[in-house]
Amino acid sequence: MIGQPKSPDSGGLMSDGASERKLPFQGVSHSLIDQALLSVSNFLIGLAFIKFATKHNYYAYSQLIGYVALTLAIQAALITTTALTLLPRKQGPDRDAATNAFFGLQLFLSTSLALLGGLFLWSLPAAISMEAIGFPLALAMVLMVLSSWLREFLRNVQFINSRADLCLQQDVAYVVLLTLGVAALVFAQRVRADEMLLVISGAGIVSALPWLHKAGIRPVFGRQNWAGLWGEIWPLARWALPAGLVAWASGNGYLLIGANVLGPELTAEIVAAKLFMAPLGMMFLSWGNIFRPKVSHWLSVGAVHDVARLTRLSILGVAVVVVFYFLALVVAYPLLESQLLGEKYKGLQFDIAWWGLFFIASGVSSICNGLLMAGGRFRQSFYAALVSSVCSIPVMYASGLMLGKHGLMLGAVLGEASYAAVLYFGMWRMLRSVPVQQELGVLK
Repeated sequence: MIGQPKSPDSGGLMSDGASERKLPFQGVSHSLIDQALLSVSNFLIGLAFIKFATKHNYYAYSQLIGYVALTLAIQAALITTTALTLLPRKQGPDRDAATNAFFGLQLFLSTSLALLGGLFLWSLPAAISMEAIGFPLALAMVLMVLSSWLREFLRNVQFINSRADLCLQQDVAYVVLLTLGVAALVFAQRVRADEMLLVISGAGIVSALPWLHKAGIRPVFGRQNWAGLWGEIWPLARWALPAGLVAWASGNGYLLIGANVLGPELTAEIVAAKLFMAPLGMMFLSWGNIFRPKVSHWLSVGAVHDVARLTRLSILGVAVVVVFYFLALVVAYPLLESQLLGEKYKGLQFDIAWWGLFFIASGVSSICNGLLMAGGRFRQSFYAALVSSVCSIPVMYASGLMLGKHGLMLGAVLGEASYAAVLYFGMWRMLRSVPVQQELGVLK
């Protein structure tokens, strides 16, 4: 669909064992660089708030980004995750038609959620523990939802087509535009939530449009056009949607609970601490972008042993990456505190340590969940998310009241660890139930 022609029988994925042996990790370097750039851009945004804005402004930005994350969880359940499962199994014109139908559906959903969320938060700011949300801030959040959905959809299509290089090109343009916009806000001393959201959404839309045109994707609207696609989506999404919503509540509940239990300033400190561990999440996502389409294809041909070996290697990689990253951060923390955090955010080392534990569990859960969804086991994902929320949300609230920030983070870590554990056992049960048809030997 984009760039070089694809094999007609595979839709861009290698179909024979010889090709798989040559290119088992095709696109990994592009994906890693891509996520590194996005991680740097997110770090720059957070740093701009830490250095040049009030804690209340950083809190407001974080809460609205939390709503954007909620809409992206819905997009993942209905659009991107199901597309990653369904599109690699389609070929030629069938894949193109399904991609266009996915795009039309996602434009309808993103516009609806953006407008509904903007109106709700504008009229009821107390829902996120704010006294008021002005029209500019609500409008900025609406545009942020539309921009985020557009970028994620196009990036998803590029990874499905094994074109991580095009995704990298798009994100390089995005990061350049975003950096220029953030620099302009800092120079003008206008680092505020509404203007930052406008800069991010503008950079996202402008950087995505040329690649969208290049991809030749045209949205298909209408109930009749969506009916066939929805028939394929819903058997997966009926479990993916509640799983995504519950996982969002568990993973982002610290924002809403923190606002009620700790207040905006201490919540802003937790968000600032997460900023230094967030690159780990980007690393896991970059691997998942390659991992999920590939294992979906391998499972479809019965290459179970290859999937199992790649999964073990991925989990080991998570542990190694987190340990080395955390040790480097411990060594560098005194310099980070003196040069970046300053007096306003001093003493966050224990908060960062909590986030380190959280991301160890998060890395394992991302791999296990990706494999379950690649195999179409969305129900297990929902059960894991439900267990996680039951474990984390009450503990976050109760221990947050008793122990402050550390109690809140204890609940967040407990929830992510339980999520990873349930997914891990569900993943291995699924692999044992898949008939073995062949072994590609890609990791030998």
